[in-house]
Amino acid sequence: MHAGRRDHNAVLGCPFCERPLRELEDITTKFGNVVSGGKCECGAAYVYDGSGHNVGDAYVDVLTLLCNGDLDRAWALTPEEDYEVKEFNYESRKNRFSSESLGRGKRSPVYLFAKMKK
Repeated sequence: MHAGRRDHNAVLGCPFCERPLRELEDITTKFGNVVSGGKCECGAAYVYDGSGHNVGDAYVDVLTLLCNGDLDRAWALTPEEDYEVKEFNYESRKNRFSSESLGRGKRSPVYLFAKMKK
């Protein structure tokens, strides 16, 4: 995850396994909308909300991606029982994840990660 690094060339890592994240891909959903995201080798799925205003949609997108496009399966999952979610603000100037808030009313880009529990 490298959350504490200040190296502008740092590679962002998966918070579940620390492997470097692949470049974001534009993924077309079953309903035709396009989300930016990807999958890690460890099985985690991730999406990027560049505005920080669509986190609710990002949750649906990351769960659907985690379930390989099966929206019915995604809706049937129970949080913390079936899967774990990690949400991070993205600091683009430092190229790092942060759990710190920008302050009241301010939004930053968000990376949302989800991984099935064993």
